[in-house]
Amino acid sequence: MTGGAMRAGFALVLALTVWPRAARAQVDEDNGDAVVVDMPEPDRGCPVKPEFLPVTPMGLVGLERPGWLVHQAIIPPAKDKFFQAGARSRSGVKPVPAEMARKLGAPDLKVPLWVFGKADAKACKATPIEWWAVRMGTDEDRQTYLMAELRTDCELLPPGRLSGTPLVLRQKDEPTGCRLRRPNRNQTGKETDGIPPDYAEHIPPQDCVAPECARLWEYFGVTGEDNAGAFDLTVSYLHRNGSNPCNWATEDLSKLFVRAPESTALQELKPGGVLFGGLWDFNGLRYILSRQMGVFYAYDYQKLKAPPKAVRYGSPTEEDLIHAKRSLSPCKK
Repeated sequence: MTGGAMRAGFALVLALTVWPRAARAQVDEDNGDAVVVDMPEPDRGCPVKPEFLPVTPMGLVGLERPGWLVHQAIIPPAKDKFFQAGARSRSGVKPVPAEMARKLGAPDLKVPLWVFGKADAKACKATPIEWWAVRMGTDEDRQTYLMAELRTDCELLPPGRLSGTPLVLRQKDEPTGCRLRRPNRNQTGKETDGIPPDYAEHIPPQDCVAPECARLWEYFGVTGEDNAGAFDLTVSYLHRNGSNPCNWATEDLSKLFVRAPESTALQELKPGGVLFGGLWDFNGLRYILSRQMGVFYAYDYQKLKAPPKAVRYGSPTEEDLIHAKRSLSPCKK
């Protein structure tokens, strides 16, 4: 072996030893010397044990700005110095000094936050900049929540449709290769349209005969290239009584389903909730995401028989309870 070849071989072994992940060695064809070429790190994908932090619109808690607050903790009554005596019976929002946030349960800032915003956008870094104590709920269930306003390195959709709700992860490393997908499929059925068979088998029989009764249905879902995904179905039975739809009795049901790749069968997910997206990486669908009455749910696609990860981030108000029923009724109240 020539001296140049020996040097190249030694440099190759050294490079692969010192830089096993971020670089590799190549042999220069002109002089036989080894050169180190930087290689991109492989995508990490979605986390195996994610720590999800749900978000709430600022306007919903009384802050007149169109942004989002990320859930940090529930402030126990013994530590709640912001709402005392009569103030505990009312909803409200008050600033929290930054130096108090950690004592009230805010996560350690040494672990970064990563936020998924627009559809198919990669996660970007987010930093808490202001903290708030948010008092919300009914007389039967009112609590104080610690929430944080974020500064992000990417653009987020303003509060509005549920499908635009951001998702925040807390973890040390950037979740490269993990993407949030928004609902991308929907279908609406009129009175004369039958419910698709794969959904109909999950719907209990109902006595609904036209024209006295009308059955309406709709579903929307989020899917990947292999058609694996989740679907949110609502069915309403409208019992007509006069010309005003607001006088009609209604029976409504909503269900959340998951479909395996290349399959027509649907599996119901409980407790359900309103679908707002899913997390995908190079392994396919990883998590199905929904929200219901102040609780965030994340269903692990690899462990669908296990209960979903649930995070309580808000207490429903009286208005939330009134409008909680999902219905396809044409009543415009």
